[in-house]
Amino acid sequence: MIFGKKKPKPTTDGPALNAEGVEIPTLEIKTLGIPKDELQGLSIAARQLPGYPIAIVLLANAITSRADRILVDYSAQGAVARYRIDGNWETLPPMDRPTGDAALVVLKKVLGLNPAERKVKQEAKFATNFKDTDWVISFMSAGVQTGERVLVQIDTKKPTLKTLNDLGMREAMQVTFKELMNGHKGIVLISAPAGQGLPTTWRVGLENTDKYVRDFVSLENKAEAEAEIINVTQNLYEPGVGDGPDTVFEKMLLKQPDVLVLPSLISSYIAERTIDQITKNDKHAVTRMVATDSVDAIIKLISTYRTEAKDIVKVLSGVLNQRLIRRLCDKCKQPFQPTPQLLQKLGIPAGRVQKLFQPTIPPPPEQRVDAKGNPIEIEICKKCNGRGYHGRMAIFELLIIDDPMRQTIFKSSGNPDAIRQFAKQRGHLGFQEEGILACALGETSLQEVQKMMAAK
Repeated sequence: MIFGKKKPKPTTDGPALNAEGVEIPTLEIKTLGIPKDELQGLSIAARQLPGYPIAIVLLANAITSRADRILVDYSAQGAVARYRIDGNWETLPPMDRPTGDAALVVLKKVLGLNPAERKVKQEAKFATNFKDTDWVISFMSAGVQTGERVLVQIDTKKPTLKTLNDLGMREAMQVTFKELMNGHKGIVLISAPAGQGLPTTWRVGLENTDKYVRDFVSLENKAEAEAEIINVTQNLYEPGVGDGPDTVFEKMLLKQPDVLVLPSLISSYIAERTIDQITKNDKHAVTRMVATDSVDAIIKLISTYRTEAKDIVKVLSGVLNQRLIRRLCDKCKQPFQPTPQLLQKLGIPAGRVQKLFQPTIPPPPEQRVDAKGNPIEIEICKKCNGRGYHGRMAIFELLIIDDPMRQTIFKSSGNPDAIRQFAKQRGHLGFQEEGILACALGETSLQEVQKMMAAK
């Protein structure tokens, strides 16, 4: 049983056990920002609480299951916990209110928060080492209309995605994207819908540029600053304190950088000065935008900086956008031969693709019986635990901005459909086409592509 209600049995030797005699995972919570002596006292006190095994197992099982989020909703009836695994939420068996409260008291206690406070937002971070990996875990609790909600975010201390290939970008696109990032006299715009991995692609994109032969500098709000990237010099500003962003930007230009890294153009002044540096001094720039696709990113950028819109389009060289999708488990995925009708529907020429792949999903427990109703053993894939998918990747669309495309943007009067239609006529591959390519390569399934296209 995952969540026990009884107090753990006392042990004198060996690892701690829960009420069922199952070993409690060794997962030490080291709260960030708390002095070592105080932290030790909080840890000892938390271990004495009856909810300690419950809290530790909840965290350990999430990491073991590859979850990157834990969401626990509390109501008068009880508590329901969910793990987010590969972008999908999976609901755990419900806990009664005393069991759920016991686990929450432990987490708040060891994090130096107030266990009695159930309405006001409380936040903390802690570090741990589990499964031979260092983790940084963020905790947040707040009162909601139905009771209280707890969100736990689980991240590795060191990034695990380091290359464009890790992200899922196909090789031909990698070549073109790197050429854009390593180009001169242009702006590259990296974009994605909210929650679709934009910060990761921003980091990986910059890490895979020629930073060792050119000088990259960034301008960032101190409160929202990214983790440092090797050979990208950060220039930080703090709103209302000291020099403003425009002043910091001018000081940054005195160092004569080659590439301006701007998570946001921030102001019309900086947008104008960036364009000036590109056109007069052969500088290059990279910025980003939350947007549903590449065309939407262009429209949002020029709508935000209307005065500079025409000049922005003149120097814009390419726009990358992405959406996250689940990868098929490479250990248990099943090939199938698509029918001519399916290939035609997908726009794939007959004979081009001999097989596609689909996930292996075991039937639910109640269906795992023979003709007489006797239970039968069905082997579950150990890698994906029967989910059929393991990990996520991004489906990318890369829109090249050349002179004909610029003229279309100017003539479209902000009509995104006109721009998309022109791009398609010139052979631009959108998300549907890129998704089908990923299916043909055996990386994902048609079901995932359909779900991606149907998502708002």
